[in-house]
Amino acid sequence: MTDASIAYPRPVGSAAELFALAMGMEEEAARRYAALAARMEAAGEARLAVVFGSLARMELGHATQVVERARAAIGAVPIASAVAWELPVGFDDEAARSATLTPYRALAIAVRNEERSFAFFSYLAATAPDDAVRSLAEDFAREELDHAALLRRERRLAWRETPRDRAPPPDSVTALLKEAETSERGAAASHRALAARLQARGEAVAAEAFAAAAAAETALANDLAARLPSAASGRTPQLPPAMSARDGLRLLEAAFDRYSDIVDHARDEAVMREAQALAERALTRLAHAHGTVPAAAGPESPVPRPG
Repeated sequence: MTDASIAYPRPVGSAAELFALAMGMEEEAARRYAALAARMEAAGEARLAVVFGSLARMELGHATQVVERARAAIGAVPIASAVAWELPVGFDDEAARSATLTPYRALAIAVRNEERSFAFFSYLAATAPDDAVRSLAEDFAREELDHAALLRRERRLAWRETPRDRAPPPDSVTALLKEAETSERGAAASHRALAARLQARGEAVAAEAFAAAAAAETALANDLAARLPSAASGRTPQLPPAMSARDGLRLLEAAFDRYSDIVDHARDEAVMREAQALAERALTRLAHAHGTVPAAAGPESPVPRPG
């Protein structure tokens, strides 16, 4: 099964292929949400069981809509098996099977799934062969964002009932900018080093993607530093010296997850707005990398933490 943190081999070549892919993704999401509903029911989390059950039915409804749209657009019913490459899967299987799965973690898994699906369809829109496929991919991307928004609201409720296993949100805009500047500069250093190693191995496409991520992170870090007192900026954290391409993608995901988490839990509106802008930039980097990095190898290494 393809790890959704790994990129997608190639863009789709036609509306028929996009419909088939979307069909498979909706059916897979429905299956996963139904499994999470059963887990929450067994754990006595009736409200979340209802939420995930509703999402499962929603995804099946979307699969039906995909069929109807395909009939109208191409005159055929999409068959997921017609897709020539494996369907990207957004759920973290290991976490979903964990005996310690909490409501918050279950919702975090689901949110990550929808965010990755959005990044995936955004990539398909950017690489579409024509306007019809581009418009269709953009529609699917917007639907994934709607799902993510619903799940983030539920995750916010679960947060109040879950022991805090993440850092609390910054209590001021200055604190947020300082955290983000340090994290972005550190991520840029890691991605730049990874790009150099990939280039040396002849993996030019992946190297270019991570070099672009490093450039974007450096530019953002410089922008943030300019808004901070000089003494508060410029520190680069120590990160693992060796990363695989998989780790490089997960580092991009970690940045988006952190900023999204701050958006969900910030008590200060100004902090929330700043975090939202940072999350949008992180998602842009993530969408680009998801689409351009091949399902690269490289030995697994500990996943680095930004900041």
